[in-house]
Amino acid sequence: MRCDDCGKPANIRYVEMVDGELRDLHLCDDCANTRGMALSLSPLTGSLVNMLMGLLDEMGVGEERAEDGPVCPDCGLTRAEFRASGKLGCASCYEAFAAELKPLLRRVHGSTAHAGTIPSRAPQDIETSRRVRKLQLELERAVHAEEYERAAELRDEIRRLEADAVSGDAGGSSAKNDAGGANVDL
Repeated sequence: MRCDDCGKPANIRYVEMVDGELRDLHLCDDCANTRGMALSLSPLTGSLVNMLMGLLDEMGVGEERAEDGPVCPDCGLTRAEFRASGKLGCASCYEAFAAELKPLLRRVHGSTAHAGTIPSRAPQDIETSRRVRKLQLELERAVHAEEYERAAELRDEIRRLEADAVSGDAGGSSAKNDAGGANVDL
C-alpha cells in the first residue's frame, strides 16, 4: 500500500468514524508524524517488561542483585533503564543482563536456545556445529551404555565433521590421513 499523502510505502493504517462515515487512511511514518499520529509502542513495551520482571521478582529470581542491578560496561544501560524501555542498548547488554534475560526468555519462549530453522544464506558451519553437538550427546550416551563400537563410530564422525569444517569442505567427501592410516569417505 502507498501513503495517501505522499505516495511512499505506507506502514500505518488509521481508521476512524467521522459523522457516521468510516474514514480509512494509509500513511507512512513521516506523514503520520506530521499529522500528530506518531506510533509509540514504548509505553506498552515498558509495561510488558515490567510485568514480566515483576513475575520474576515474585518467583524470587535475582533477589541477590542490588537495587540498581547490573550496568552494561559498553553503553552504560542500567537495569532500571532496561525495565523502563524494554530495550537493550548494545550487544554487550546481553552478557551484562544475562542473569535477568535467561529466566525472562525461558518464561516467554519456553527455552533460551534457538531451535528454529537456519536461513539459507547462513554459513554451513552452523549446521555442522549442530550436527557435532548432537553426535557428542549420542557419544556420551553410547559410552555410558558401554556401546564402545558405536562410540568409536561416533567419535570418528565427529572428527571428520570437525576436520571438514576446518578445511572448508562441508560436503564430507575427502581423503584424510590419521593415526590409523588412510581413511576415505565416498
